[in-house]
Order: sequence, then structure tokens, then C-alpha cells
Amino acid sequence: MRSRHKFLIWSFMLVVQLPVGLLALYLGVFATPQFASSMSFSIRSEEFANPFDALSGLGELSSGTSSDAQIVFDFIRSQKIVRTIDEQVGLRALYSAPDNDPVFTISADVSVEKLVQHWHSMVQINLDKGSGIVRVKAFAFNPEDARRINHNILQQSQELVDQLSFLARQDAIGYAQEDLESARERLKVARQELSEFRSSARIIDPTIAVQSQGGVSAALQQQLADAWIELDLLTAATTREDDPRLTQLRRRVAAIEGRLEEERQALAGSANSGMVEIVGRFEALLVEREFAEQAFVSAAAAFDVARADAGRRTKYLAVHIEPTLSDTALYPRSWVIIPIAFALLLLSWAVAIMVAYSIRDRG
Repeated sequence: MRSRHKFLIWSFMLVVQLPVGLLALYLGVFATPQFASSMSFSIRSEEFANPFDALSGLGELSSGTSSDAQIVFDFIRSQKIVRTIDEQVGLRALYSAPDNDPVFTISADVSVEKLVQHWHSMVQINLDKGSGIVRVKAFAFNPEDARRINHNILQQSQELVDQLSFLARQDAIGYAQEDLESARERLKVARQELSEFRSSARIIDPTIAVQSQGGVSAALQQQLADAWIELDLLTAATTREDDPRLTQLRRRVAAIEGRLEEERQALAGSANSGMVEIVGRFEALLVEREFAEQAFVSAAAAFDVARADAGRRTKYLAVHIEPTLSDTALYPRSWVIIPIAFALLLLSWAVAIMVAYSIRDRG
């Protein structure tokens, strides 16, 4: 056996066999068996529609989406939930219980940063962004402890979702109240402007006056037509121009035409005080008041819906799989870890040997 053969054997033993042996010794003797508790949940929300939302644009709360699940996902990995659950179940004492396991345990007085780092290794979280389902697997040295950790994660997550839902409902109430106040002020202004217009114009409804003047004009038109007919008949029947009946009919026609012209001028009027201008201004104010009334009714309905919805839960955690209770400690998986470690070390050793021989041959 040459020296290079001895080098290969010793390097193989040091790089591959010794680490794998130590790993197998640790996993078989010192590693504490771990129990896993699994659960999965998603965030759902109740949606409602306001029958007046076509006018107000309100009445709909945000539905449960993947963004809500992302918030819960980040929360479960945060320091806040670790502190809270540590106060409730004593994570430091729970994770430091076995004294002979230096890898999967921590000291009882570890800092919160180290505790959070260990939490990330003992609590596996997976988020399916397509469906919004959050899957959690908690590890502990006791099956009851693992399930209790998951129960506390559910409780803290539900409190977070309730807080988010409460803030959303408060925002909806605030926006609805602002719209209601705006609609009330708009209606108040519209009614005040209409009242001031009636006071300045000294008329309640100018359309009635227009209709009355239109009736007078129609009557004058009819009387004028009758007078012209009588005048034509009388002219055809007699040739005397000094006939008093002709003079009387001509005076009547002239009087009716003069009155009709006065009615037309009164109806058209000037740019400031004409009846047409008054009617146009009145109709514009009337339409504005009607729109303000509809907007106020819609805003009031939206506010009532938002206030009624504030008393119920709109977002909640839908638990698909309750926290499970394990009967067997399946972790750490020695039958998986040891072969993977052996394969990786063997590959690294082989690559290092080939590189070393390649360098030697070139030299």
C-alpha cells in the first residue's frame, strides 16, 4: 500500500466516516425525540352589499385575501408572538427541558433574540399564496406541549385578525359618517339657496306663474282669431269704411294684439328679471335639492349599514385542520438525516480528492 492509498483512506475516515459517525452517535444517543403538531387555517371574511351603493359608493368591506394571510404569516414569525406565547406557556423552560441535547435545546435564560431564532427552527410555517392557506407545524419534546403551542398560535392569530377587522370597521364607520355629514351639509345648502331664491323672486313656484301666463296667451290668441274672423266676415258683407262695427272690430283686434305682445314680453323679459330666467334658475335649484336629498338618503343608509356591521365579526380564522396530537416521536428523522449527510460528505470528499490529484498532476 502506497502513501497515496493511505492518504485516501485517512482522508475518507476524517472527512466522511468520522462526521457521519458523530452525527449518528448524537442522533442515536443524545438527540431528544420530538413530537410534531400540525394545523392549517385560512382567513375568511363576510361580504355585504349596500342597496344604495350605486349612489354612495360605500357599503362594502374588504374581503379576506392572501394579503391577510401574509400578515398572519409574518406575525407568527415575529418577536411579538414569541414573547406572548413565552409568557403563556413558558417557551424557555419548554425548549430547555432536556439537559443532554446541545443542538435542539436552549438555555433557560436565553435572550429573546435567541429564543426567536430557536422558534423559527421549532415552528415551521408555510403559506400558500394562491389559496391563502397557512400551514403550521410545531415541534416540542412533549406531544401536549406541541399541541398547546399551536393552540396559542391560533388564539394570537385570531386576536390579530379581530384587531384588523375592528380597524376596518372603524374606518368604514368613519368614512360613512363623513359622507353623511357632507350630504347633510349639501342638502342644507340646497334648501337654503332655494328658500333665498323664492324670497328674492317673491314667488313660490314660478312654473305655476308661467303656466298661468301661458293660459292667458292662449286665450288671447283664441280671442284674436275670433276677432279677425268677425272682421273678415263684416268686411265681405259691407263696403262702407265708416261702418262703426268695422271701427269697433279693428280696435278690438288692436287691443288684443297689444295685450298679447305685452304677455310675450312679460314671459321673455330681460336677462335678469325675465320669467324664463326665473324658471331656469328655479329648476336648477330644484334639481340640486333632489340630488342632495337622494345623496343624503344613500349616505344615511350606508352609515346605518356600517354601524350595524360594527357589531359583528367580519373576518375570522377558518381552521381546516385542528392542532393534532402525536402518539409517536417522529423527529429528528435519523434515517433521513444520516444518509443525506453521508452523501453530501462523500461528494465533497470525492470532489476535493479529484481537485487535489488534478493540481498534483499539473505540477
